[in-house]
Amino acid sequence: GSVRQCQKAGIEVHMLTGDHPGTARAIAAEVGILPSNMSSLAKDVTDAMVMTATQFDKLSDDEVDALPLLPLVIARCAPNTKVRMIDALHRRKAFA
Repeated sequence: GSVRQCQKAGIEVHMLTGDHPGTARAIAAEVGILPSNMSSLAKDVTDAMVMTATQFDKLSDDEVDALPLLPLVIARCAPNTKVRMIDALHRRKAFA
């Protein structure tokens, strides 16, 4: 699908959604945003992959920058959280 095509092109896909965390995780796994080998990854990595907006918004910019990776999925997301995520991606030079 489209997510796989993006990944093959070197684009890391993130999903920021208003959905419930369980729904968001299931959809992200189904479309390939979340890796199929999550159970074999370190807990700090898997914890960072899926967050709620409340969890993400409680983090300072320094704490966000210290995460092993930016969340691939943020559930219950509001517009201000999306802006913070874009800012974090910019700080990591994820795109120009």
